Amino acid sequence: MGKVVTFSSLPYQEISSGVKAAAITGSDGKEMQAEMLRFVPGAKLAGRVPQGSDRYFFTLAGEAMVSGNGGSQRMNVDSFATLQEGLEFTISNSGGREAEILSVFAPPPGSTNKYSGVKGGITVAERSNRPVVEIPEAKKRRIYFVDNAAVPSERAHAMIVLYEKETVTNMHKHPDAESMFVVLTGKVRFTVNGQDVVVERGQATHFPAGDRHGLRVAEGNVSFLEFHIPAAYTTVRG
Repeated sequence: MGKVVTFSSLPYQEISSGVKAAAITGSDGKEMQAEMLRFVPGAKLAGRVPQGSDRYFFTLAGEAMVSGNGGSQRMNVDSFATLQEGLEFTISNSGGREAEILSVFAPPPGSTNKYSGVKGGITVAERSNRPVVEIPEAKKRRIYFVDNAAVPSERAHAMIVLYEKETVTNMHKHPDAESMFVVLTGKVRFTVNGQDVVVERGQATHFPAGDRHGLRVAEGNVSFLEFHIPAAYTTVRG
């Protein structure tokens, strides 16, 4: 079943000094493992990306710095980082306020899969610096982060999507991929388990493979971060 997650209501647990984490997908995530991370100023989290997985970070609030392979890159708000499997890294809050960072493993650690992942260590892309691709027939614009037009990986597809006021994505499902939508601006009317739900910033939706869903603008200038995992998937309309 699909679900709506409100980040402020999640049960956070400290995983490192000054860093708390809470599951978004939890046991519902078979193809992805998504978490919200909260860093107090100066807090750091060190780790290694598991073999067989990509790891992605997206800065929802505050400022961060991600380091690995002898270099460091800044992550302002709306920045997306891709990390290669096997990489040892540190991510830290480099600002003066709490940082909220979305973390996604594709697929979850320990999964067996045939897909190749991202290369090149760490790549960071900021929303404002990425090209905006017009999709006029769908009344959408896209900003790619994990894609053949950006950082390629067979393990995931990730982008920001911008809707026009009249944009409607009718009911559909992906039998072979999970989907997650993280609202960035405006309000989105999703159909989740057959019910209409308005979702806004501070919330996300997750749909397991084969789960039907649809979405349209509810209010304001809508944009959201969208994941499909794995990258190659089919869409069944209706």
